[in-house]
Amino acid sequence: MPTGRLQTATLPADLMAGITTALVGIPQAMGFAIVAGINPIYGLYTATFSTAIAAFLTSSSYLKVMLSNILAISIFSILAPIPEADIPATLFVLTLLVGVFQLAFGIVRAGSLTRFISNAVLTGFIVGGALLIVLGQLGNLTGLELERNEIVILAIPDLLQHAGDIDSRALAIGLLTIGLVIVFRRIPPLRTAALLLPIIITTLLIQIAEIDIALVGDISAVPAGLPAPAIPDLALASGLVVPALALAILGLVMAVGITEKTPEPDGTIADVNQDFRGQGITNIIASLFQCAPASGSLSATALNVSAGAETRAANIFSGIVVGLLILFAGPVAELIPLPALAGLLILIGVELMYRPHEILCIWKYSRPGRWAMIATFVSTQILPLQYSIYVGVFLSLAIYLITSTREATVVRLVPAGENQFREGEAPSHLSDGETVILAISGNVFFATLRAIERSLPSPEGAEGAVVILALRGQVEAGTGLFRMLERYARRVRAHKNRLILVEVDPGLLAGLSETGAAEAIGPENIFVATPIIGESILEATRSIGG
Repeated sequence: MPTGRLQTATLPADLMAGITTALVGIPQAMGFAIVAGINPIYGLYTATFSTAIAAFLTSSSYLKVMLSNILAISIFSILAPIPEADIPATLFVLTLLVGVFQLAFGIVRAGSLTRFISNAVLTGFIVGGALLIVLGQLGNLTGLELERNEIVILAIPDLLQHAGDIDSRALAIGLLTIGLVIVFRRIPPLRTAALLLPIIITTLLIQIAEIDIALVGDISAVPAGLPAPAIPDLALASGLVVPALALAILGLVMAVGITEKTPEPDGTIADVNQDFRGQGITNIIASLFQCAPASGSLSATALNVSAGAETRAANIFSGIVVGLLILFAGPVAELIPLPALAGLLILIGVELMYRPHEILCIWKYSRPGRWAMIATFVSTQILPLQYSIYVGVFLSLAIYLITSTREATVVRLVPAGENQFREGEAPSHLSDGETVILAISGNVFFATLRAIERSLPSPEGAEGAVVILALRGQVEAGTGLFRMLERYARRVRAHKNRLILVEVDPGLLAGLSETGAAEAIGPENIFVATPIIGESILEATRSIGG
């Protein structure tokens, strides 16, 4: 069940936090809707319904659910081929499907699966997505209508080719917005309103000075009032299943990162699977109210905490405030200059990309991670973003498999005092009459068995040698391990040597028996693990002496 119940004593702090995050979130919600290629009103509806509904359903007290920047650019690539008249209906079905997948992830408790998506891949994905946001807003910033290319980075040569046609007034408004945000962030009393105030100032400026530049109202109407509930057109669902799954996976990864970085008031970590279920139900309900797909937003959640939120009531108030502003002042949003929103989005994108320390660490200390980061980044620039997350998932799994395979080997345990051992390099060949104690280092699964078998010392050319192989911790090895041990036991015995297995888990012993490997090895050569680490090794050693 969700934690962080509403408390009367915390309502004033939560109300102020809710108002703050609502006012800051309004230009973000509109801007991200523009990035997604949808009417800004759908971004505002999402900031109303999704944020408030999720506050009741998620486990985290602070998690703010909204249309995020990365989701927005992914939605754009999904909706780009759709005829303009069909975009709203398609969007609402997409929201519904994302909710269904998020709910399913929560039900099957898929939170633990996110550990298979590496930080290197996620970094490449976020930096690539942020660059797409920046590139996608160059036209609005400069007043140019740049060509829409599948490879968005081609907007740069297109911009340079038409540099003489740049609208200086639009560029000035965009740069002024960026400058004001930077200045206001340095003034403590204005810091929380640093995103909203520049939008208000530039909007008033162009109205007073009657500057003729593109406004939000030029691309779409922003009506007053909230939508009545309506069931999405499920006939559109068939072509949206794969991209909806990608958005759900992306939201899952982001939500886990937010939950782990934002502990509850008592210091505990919220239930990420409840967060998935809560976000899923939220998107399903929100699809009835013309909302875009939503997930947890790291920046919005951090702002919620820094604004003084103490319980989930802050997000409820935030949704209510945005809803009231839509009811009473929705059409005012049509007066906002597009270059101002573009400047805001470009600044957000640049800040997302600016992570030099993280990129440098990946580059220096992880060769597989380095190339995975580059490959994921490149995929975001040449593929639709929703498919780049699949590239990232496959690369993460490949890194895991390659790393695990490389690490799987056999080490020698050299006696170093009473009941103590130190690790050493396993010999490549056995010597006459020697006793070698070995242990498997790394993960045992089908892809590592060959590397492990190659690491075992060759029995050819030796007689009377004993190999003691410790298998502690190998409880789900599978039949591949049983067959490999059986093969090695036969090789060892063929040259008049002996293989002894120690630290054998009872479950592993059952598998060895059922596959016939235990009979090939010899029941007298298998010593079951005890609660005391190394005890069965000593027992096997004594059996040799006897």
